[in-house]
Order: sequence, then structure tokens, then C-alpha cells
Amino acid sequence: MSELMVNDENTQVVEKESSGGDKKPANRKDMVKNVAIGFLSVMLILTFFSNTIMNYSLPQVATQQIMGGSISPQIRGTGTVEADDPYNVTVSETRKISAVAVKEGTHVEIGDVIYYLEDKESTELSDAREKLDTLELAYEQSLFSGNVPNNVITNVRAGRNTSYDTYQAELADATSRYDNALNEDNAVQAQIDYLTGKKSYDTAGIGYDALTPDYQLALGNLTEEQRAELEKDKSQLGTYGSQQGLSYDQKLSLLQQEKARTAAALKEAETAKEKLLTSINTEIALCQQRDNIAKQREKIAKLEAESVGASIKAPVAGIISSLSKVAGESTNADETLAVIQVDGKDMAVSFSVTNAQAQKLKVGDHARPQNEWMYSEDFKATLTSIKNDKSDPSNKKLLTFKIESTEVAPGQKINLAIGERSVDYDLVVPNSAIKTDSNGKFILVVTSKSSPLGNRYMVSRVDVTVTAQDDNYSAISAAVNGDEYVVTTSTAMIKAGDQVRLANQ
Repeated sequence: MSELMVNDENTQVVEKESSGGDKKPANRKDMVKNVAIGFLSVMLILTFFSNTIMNYSLPQVATQQIMGGSISPQIRGTGTVEADDPYNVTVSETRKISAVAVKEGTHVEIGDVIYYLEDKESTELSDAREKLDTLELAYEQSLFSGNVPNNVITNVRAGRNTSYDTYQAELADATSRYDNALNEDNAVQAQIDYLTGKKSYDTAGIGYDALTPDYQLALGNLTEEQRAELEKDKSQLGTYGSQQGLSYDQKLSLLQQEKARTAAALKEAETAKEKLLTSINTEIALCQQRDNIAKQREKIAKLEAESVGASIKAPVAGIISSLSKVAGESTNADETLAVIQVDGKDMAVSFSVTNAQAQKLKVGDHARPQNEWMYSEDFKATLTSIKNDKSDPSNKKLLTFKIESTEVAPGQKINLAIGERSVDYDLVVPNSAIKTDSNGKFILVVTSKSSPLGNRYMVSRVDVTVTAQDDNYSAISAAVNGDEYVVTTSTAMIKAGDQVRLANQ
């Protein structure tokens, strides 16, 4: 019978014979070997992952190989060809477009259809007719309102316009008659006021004198003869007072009759003036309404004459450089619907350059297309103006070129180059590879170093001299073989001696 013995540390099983045989210990040499292999495997895995993690933490760089190439120190730009003095096709009415007959770039002759329109009266014309109906109704209602003098109705209907001089003369005459009547009425009233005042004053004086005899009689101590004399005076004063009052009343009565006449004359003059003013204002208003109706009729006639019918046609021959409408859209009055580059007219293209670039140019310089193989020798581009670029006037200039070519149409983009011809160089790198510090210009070259875990990439500095440069590349003179890879961009700041990882790894 055998027993099984378990070793906790090594988890190994040892068989023991019950018959009392010798023990067989495990091969310790194999055990040590297995443990060592396991340890090394773990260390290798940890090393691999630590290197992988470290690599991902390194700055990532993009590179490009140094190679031979050409440098074109030219000023290049791209612009859209525009027509010089193009013809803008417009209409004076709102119409709905049913179809577009041409495409941009199509050559049209005079009378060729550009747009087809729905067979419907324009909005402007229908609105004009409705306005005319409204004006005519208002005019008729004002003319026969019952408040317009018959002579005014006759004048207005006959189309006569009373001159302002006539109005002024009539109003001056009415005003003069009114002023004379007013002055005469005021004069009569002044006499009445004066006579009434004088009557009151004289009546009071006579009344005072009439009381004097009574006063003396009341004092007494009078002789019969004195008393008779006072009674006589009292009677005479009373009679005089009565006579004087009647005289004043008679005069005032005559003045009141005159006042009634002057007041009636004043009222008549005032009414005549007011009536004249009303008549003048009414006639002016009615004449204006009548004239507005005539103008509206002229507008309708003009709209009818300018109506484009069922289509919009080309008024000139040339190339359609732009179309602003599609089927289903409506035109607006005086809106540009199409632009035609008229046959025989010049074309132009513009683009911006830096101030430094513009200083190398002058009006009259000639440019060539960058892709010359697309154009014939007849192509000609002449610099016609150098102006401040409105988008950045302090730093940029806008170059405008006159284009002469039968192969170019408005709306077409064209790439121009102006300046020196290209020159070939042995060592050319992208401009982004050129770095500068206090010691001058340099490039960072990537070198590789093999290791058990793969290649490691380091950067080293190489001083350079830039011998030529254009917008994209630089020709350099440096201590290089010509097949190295230079750093063009990096995800972080790097310097000579730094380890990096490549963008494609």
C-alpha cells in the first residue's frame, strides 16, 4: 500500500512505498531550471510592455527624405476668372421660373432663351391694376361727395389745372373784401361805443343838475320868487334831459342799423373767403387724385410694354458666367438673374500675396499658368494693378491680372505663377523642416539604433545654409549624404539627442 505526500511549497506529489522501499526525491535540478525560465519570461514580458508604454509617451514626428528637386522662387496664386464689365440680365417684374434653358459656361447669341417663365401676369402688374382701381374709386367718391362746387367739378373733369397765380389773385381779392368789411364794421361799432358812452356821461350830468333845485328847496329860507325860479329850472332841466336822451337814442338807432349792414357785409365776406379756400383746397386735392390716376395708368402701360412674356432672353452675345435662379424660384424686380461675359470684352483674375512678394512686382509684369500644358501659347496674363487687400490691408496686397485667352471662361479657377523660372538642386527639403535658433538654421535628422526589442529613433542636429527657397521647399547646403530623413512636424518640442517615434508606427 502506498501513501501520497504533498509538499505545500512546490505542490509536488511524492510516492512512498508501503513495503518500506527507499524515498525517490524530485529532481531539484529540473525544478531550479523551471523556476528560472518562468522568472525570465515574466521579466521579458514586463520589459516589452514597459518599452511599448515608453514608446507611446515619446513625441511623434513626421519625416520626409532629403532628395533632389526643383525650386521655383515664383509668386503663385489662384483666383476665379471674372468678366470685365459683364452684362447683368435683369427684369423689372416678379415672375416664377418654370425652367432654366442654359448652364454656366454656355455661349449664347442675342435672343437665346436663358429662363422659361410661367404664363402668368407679374405681381407688379396685378398690384398696379388693383391700385388703379382703388385710386379711381376714391377720386369718384371725392368728386361727387356733394361738398364740391359745380365749377370745380367741371374744371377737374375737363383736366384743367388752375394756376397758383390765379389762386393767389382770387384769395387776395377775397381777403381784401373781408378786411374792408371788417374795418367798416369796426368803425361803426366804434361810433356806437363812443355815442353810448357820451350819452351816459351827459345823462349823468343833467341828472346831477336836475337835483340841484331840489337840494336848494330842501334847505328852505327861500322867498316865493326864489322858490318859483328853482321849480322852473327843475322843469327845464328835466325837459332838456328828455330831449337829449331822445337825440342820443335816435343817433344810436341809426348807428345800429348801419352796424347791422356792416355785420352782414362782414359775414358775407368771411363766408366768401372760407368758401374760396375750401374750393381751392378741394380742387387741388381732386387734381392730385386725377393726376395720380393718370400716372398709375402710365405705369401699367410701361409694365405691359416691359413684360418679358414667357421667357427671359439674352440681350447680348457671350458666355453665361453665372446663373442666380433655378426652376421653381421667383425673380425680383431689378435683381440680377444671369451674368454674361460679352464677346470681345476682357477677363480678369485676382489673388492676394504678402507685401514682401508684391514689392518684387510691377504693373505690366506677365504671368503664366502653373499647369502650362493645359493652355496654348496664346494665353496671356498681364498684371494691371497692385492694391491693398481689404481683408488685411497692412500685410497683404491684391494682384489683378488681365487674362487674354480663348480657353478661359468666367467662373473658371486659374493658377498663375509670376517671377523666376525653376532651378534644380541636389538637396531639397520641405520648408517646415528648416529650424532657426541663435546659432543659425538647421534641420533635425532621424537616425535609428537597433536593440533586442526593435529600432529606436533619435534626432540629431545638422546645420544648413538655405541657398534657394519657394513657397513649399528649400534648397540647402549641409553635411548630409542626401538620403537622410528630416523631421517636418512633431507633436511636442524636440531637440538634438531626443528619442522619438515615427508617425507611421
